[in-house]
This record gives sequence, structure tokens and C-alpha cells, in this order.
Amino acid sequence: MTPGELLPERAMAALARCRLSLRRPRGVTVGGHSSPRLGLSLEFADHRPYQPGDDFRQIDWAVYARQRKLVTKVYSREVEAPLYLLLDVSRSMGYGRPEKLAFAVRLAAALAFIAHRGLDRFGLQPFSSKLLPAVPPARGKGQLSRVLSWLSKLSPGGETSFSALWDWAEAGHEPGLVVVISDFLAPDGAIQGLEALLLARHQVVALQVLSPEELSPRLKGLLRLVDVETGRARVVALGTNAIRAYRAALAAHNRALANFCLARGISFRLLSSAADPVEEVLALLSRRG
Repeated sequence: MTPGELLPERAMAALARCRLSLRRPRGVTVGGHSSPRLGLSLEFADHRPYQPGDDFRQIDWAVYARQRKLVTKVYSREVEAPLYLLLDVSRSMGYGRPEKLAFAVRLAAALAFIAHRGLDRFGLQPFSSKLLPAVPPARGKGQLSRVLSWLSKLSPGGETSFSALWDWAEAGHEPGLVVVISDFLAPDGAIQGLEALLLARHQVVALQVLSPEELSPRLKGLLRLVDVETGRARVVALGTNAIRAYRAALAAHNRALANFCLARGISFRLLSSAADPVEEVLALLSRRG
């Protein structure tokens, strides 16, 4: 997938008016926005005289029409806050039709584009069992090109280990908004990894991506199943009872993850890789409450 395919014109047009907003993490002044969640709007606070280098989109032309003075709009808590995109690229993300990683990459591209349009700093950190080469946070058109180019080159590989989130959290990154995109199917460690990000004073969003086959399996009969991460194979008989047990186990796993996120103030959303990534981002940003 090329950088251009990640963000076609239709996607950019749909996302152009969106902005990221985030709550100030505990004890740290970050973020140009005061909404407790991702949102579409900012809270207007005041005006100040226009200065060279200010974003001309923030000029209040109504004031100029009345007073012939150039002033820019000031929003509450107008200070810097980076967006960090932490993307799971383990082998399990290569599963599904459509592939989970292909969906996740387009999801990350959409969020990067919104951050770019909002003049925010943003960066990309892929991970599997360990942290992989990253694109550090920066702003500007060049940064968007770097992130899209990096995203277009990603391929699934390695086992999932959420200890990578611990490693990233302990690296001393400036507190900001961390969006973790993963299938969160590792048997353990996901909750601990998210907790590590909170302890590092980040605001966290967890986006779980599962394929239609995982959400609603239709296979039946005697099958040879292969673990995509370990390569281990197992012959199993899949009947109605086995499918029912699988769905119950997956629901319990996802419910535990969602309940943890709710209790700890993490925005959580379960997404299907068959969905439109742009539509899912728009839905995420329009959530209230």
C-alpha cells in the first residue's frame, strides 16, 4: 500500500474539519484542548493580537470586519501536546479478510492527518514483542509524509508482547495523547501495558481491531488450526458447542478489557477490520460524554 493509497482525496476531504482534543494529564500542563475525550471542537477563550507565524485559519475575520484589527482566537489551555500512535504489527495483525494490520495502518494514517491539520506534533511507534524503529513526534507536511511512508512499509511479524508498552512508557516521553491500536489478543499483559502508559501520565485511547472471522467465526468440522504467531498447529473439531464456547471466551476477554478501560478513564473502542477506517475515526471523534 502506497502513502497515497493510505489517504485518498475522499478521506482527506472527510477528515479536514476534524481536530483532536485531549484532557490535561494529571499534574502536567499539556494539550491545546480541554475536552476530556477525543472531540470535534475546542473551547474558545479569548482573542490576542495577530503575530507573524500564527495560523491564519485562527484569525477572527468578524472582529477584523468591525474593528480593522487582526486578532487570533485563543482556546483554553492552548499549549503543546504530542500525539503518539502506538501500532501493534505482530503476526496476529496479519490475520483476517480484510487484514487487521491494513485496517490499522489506514486508521493511524487518518489520525496522523487530523493531527497534521491541527498543527499538532505527532509520531509513530510500531511494536510487536519489542519496540521497532519509530518516527519521533514533530509537526509539518514533512512529518506527515514521513509517517505515511513508514506506515506504508509496515508488515506483520513477531509475537505480541505488551511489555513493549512498558518499555515505551519508561522511556520518559513527554506526556500526551497515546493511541494504542492492536487486536489485544495476547493472553496476558495488555491491561498491564495500558496501566504503564497511565502511570507515565499519558492520556490513553485503546482501539481494538478484530477481523470478521474472529468476531463471528463460521468454520465448522474437523480443522487444522495454526497459531499465526507461534506456528504451533492443532487439529480440532469445531461444532456448535465449540463455536459457542469461543464466542463466550472472546466476549469475556473483551469485556474485561473494556471494563478496565472504563474504570481507568481510557477511551476504548472495538472495531471490525471490515469497516471503513475513515468512518470509524469520524465516529470516534464525535463521541460525547
